[in-house]
Amino acid sequence: MAGRKHRKPNGVAGFIADVVSDQHKARTQTKRLEAKAQSGWAKENAKMATANARDKARQEQREAREREITEGHAEAEAVTRTLRSHLTELRTLLTGTLDEDPYMPWDRFKEPLLVAAFKPPEYLAAAQPPPQAAAFMPEPLTGLAALAPGRRRAYVEAVARGEADYEQAVAAHAQAEQSRRELLARAQAAHEQSVTRERERVRRQHALVDQMARDFAEGKRKAVADYFSGVLTVQRYPSGFPTGVKVAYLPPDRELRIDVDLPLMTAIPELESAEYLITKKELKYKKLTAAARNKVYQQVVAQMALRTLRCVFAADRRGLVLTAACNGYVDTIDTATGQDAHWCLVSVQVSRDEFERLDLARVDPLDCLAYLHAKVSKTPEKYQPVQPIIEYPWDDLHYAEELDAAAGLDSVQKPAGPRRVRVRAAPRQALPGDPRVRRGAPYPVPG
Repeated sequence: MAGRKHRKPNGVAGFIADVVSDQHKARTQTKRLEAKAQSGWAKENAKMATANARDKARQEQREAREREITEGHAEAEAVTRTLRSHLTELRTLLTGTLDEDPYMPWDRFKEPLLVAAFKPPEYLAAAQPPPQAAAFMPEPLTGLAALAPGRRRAYVEAVARGEADYEQAVAAHAQAEQSRRELLARAQAAHEQSVTRERERVRRQHALVDQMARDFAEGKRKAVADYFSGVLTVQRYPSGFPTGVKVAYLPPDRELRIDVDLPLMTAIPELESAEYLITKKELKYKKLTAAARNKVYQQVVAQMALRTLRCVFAADRRGLVLTAACNGYVDTIDTATGQDAHWCLVSVQVSRDEFERLDLARVDPLDCLAYLHAKVSKTPEKYQPVQPIIEYPWDDLHYAEELDAAAGLDSVQKPAGPRRVRVRAAPRQALPGDPRVRRGAPYPVPG
């Protein structure tokens, strides 16, 4: 009946039904709990993954910041080392070279003979392989084709054409080989002529150096001046320093007169050190005080004068120089007139005996110049000039020759001192073989 309720079975059947129902409920409950647990684990894993990613991002950010700070400090230290190294170089222009021997043997001025071996172009170096007759011949007939009269006639004609083409190729190859040999011979002859010219040029240059060495040994004016000009020209100075030098020698007095170019104030760095600012992520530079920078420039001017004198006396193995006078000039602008100015900032004259009594490793350059009664600009950083103790008339070479001649006429009656002239910068003198002289150029070029 439709309205009748379903009765629960009794007995064994009912018991089995209850067991099955309970098992079903248990499985459902277990699945529900497992699903809930998995959901919880997934959420927990997601939270942990998010936290780990956040921690990793923070760690990477910290490491990146630490690297940035480390690199910033390293850059500041590198800049500071460079700046201080440059300042040290400027402060030790004199003492830093006392262990160097400025003497230059005459053989050092001789150019080496550099002759390259003859190396023709590849297209001339080797002959092209001759043509091969087989390359011009047709493929031989085989099988039934060799029996066909028409094919045989065609083959014979092809062989005749191949032989003709081969003969033409042989003739063309012979002509090309003859042309190659002629070109190779001309190239080799040109190379040998070039070698001969180079040998002769070097021989003449060596002979000139040998003659200058003999003149130097005899104390001749030009040879002595050129030698010491070469010695002074190759001296090492910081980058950006001028290297102009002019030298004159007066044999009767055995006196050397030298004009050297001094650097401008711009050669002195304005910065002393650098530090890295963590908060601003940039370098902060510390400037030299004006007084400290002026002091460095004064020391540079004084050291260059003393170093020039030291190089001359140390390189003079024959004792040709008994007295040396050094003037140091700057090329600047006269702010009063706007004209170019060649002003002397330091002038010193000293005998060899007096100079060799100095212990240059322990002197203060400015005090040493004062001891030698030198004239030194009180404010060289402002290019305030001094009157040179003595000037050589570089702009009046005829007058200079007259002075040299007059100085040799009478060793008792000295000629009047050279008239003072306003001198301008002149090209550097050079010895033959000076590595900084370009072939065909009369003067050394900057290194």
